[in-house]
Amino acid sequence: MASLRIGVDSGGTFTDVCLLDEEIGRISVWKLSSTPDDPSVAIAESAREAVARFGAAGDHVSFFGHGTTVATNALIQGRGARTGLITNDGFRDLLDLGRQRRPHLYDLQADKPVALVPRDRRLEVRERLLHDGTVERQPDADEVRAAARQLRDMDVEAVAICFLYSFVDPAHEKMVARILGEELGGAFITASHQICPEFREYERLSTTVVNAFLGPVMKGYLSRLTPRLRDAGIHAAPHITQSNGGTITFETASVLPVRAVLSGPS
Repeated sequence: MASLRIGVDSGGTFTDVCLLDEEIGRISVWKLSSTPDDPSVAIAESAREAVARFGAAGDHVSFFGHGTTVATNALIQGRGARTGLITNDGFRDLLDLGRQRRPHLYDLQADKPVALVPRDRRLEVRERLLHDGTVERQPDADEVRAAARQLRDMDVEAVAICFLYSFVDPAHEKMVARILGEELGGAFITASHQICPEFREYERLSTTVVNAFLGPVMKGYLSRLTPRLRDAGIHAAPHITQSNGGTITFETASVLPVRAVLSGPS
């Protein structure tokens, strides 16, 4: 009978493990040394040790979840993917402009944080969908394809797509994503209607860019961790803690890594 629930929190120094035996209500906690070069090694070892401590088989594990700072560290340290952006003509500087909320509103010399996508990798295409869903300008496939090839020549690993009113109708973003997939092969493609389908273009744009920036990092991490957990005897579908304290599957986290930015701290 599957009665063991394992929770693991991976930090830079220690990996904390909590095991709950639901059948008898016993909770056990302990620490392992983390493996910063590849956190998945310590995570898998913690799972293996958890099962071994109870002399149980992997089939006895009904849930495996863990919090990780992989996305957090990649974002803070700027070690995400080489990312590009495709957006409406006239709006590529939105990533720099942001909102009026600034620490020093009238300081002309204030330092700005470095954008995750530099200006030369932010490309514009002529597209306009009105607030009511009326199509004023359909994206031109040839123009989109030219932009995709330009990004390919820049060796991008991920691309964010954000149009002003895609939350009303995502058809144009889907079209661009399809062409990017054809031209960029294995690049991580993410569109704003998938990430944050709501109004306020700056918030949606910046969130989508973060998702693209973290995509290859999180996908690579989870692709290493998944077989290691399987080798450790864990057959239950593994989960990752979200920033809101809930959990999502590895499959979802691979597509929406922005949800795990505060996975460890949460």
